[in-house]
Amino acid sequence: MTTAVAGELTDETVLSKLRDVVAKRPDYVYSPPEHMKDEIGSCFYAHTDDEDGFLVSAGCAVGVVLAELGVPLEKLAAQESIPAYRVLGVLAPRLSKRAKDVLNDMQTYQDTGLPWGQAYAQATGVTI
Repeated sequence: MTTAVAGELTDETVLSKLRDVVAKRPDYVYSPPEHMKDEIGSCFYAHTDDEDGFLVSAGCAVGVVLAELGVPLEKLAAQESIPAYRVLGVLAPRLSKRAKDVLNDMQTYQDTGLPWGQAYAQATGVTI
């Protein structure tokens, strides 16, 4: 895993990581763990285990991208129920509007039930 401080996240690193994440699982359709489905929202940046609520993994596409770039799960979890565009403004403030739009659009298409590859294609105009 690459470790980065949020202020160091650039368009190039984040968009490249998004492509890598999607390329590994283009057919993946995001769904939160069963024990989290009762909570507010349908998408979670970080997932907890079902026994004691400890953070165990990144969740949605934006969560996975940011976690793989070194953003701690605790910081992701603190942003739950906040739209991806705003989360990116907090956790990756150097990103351009274009990069935030791509990630936000990816998240939006993911949340409609599209597999990651299709969501990425809709958000970027590029297929993987």
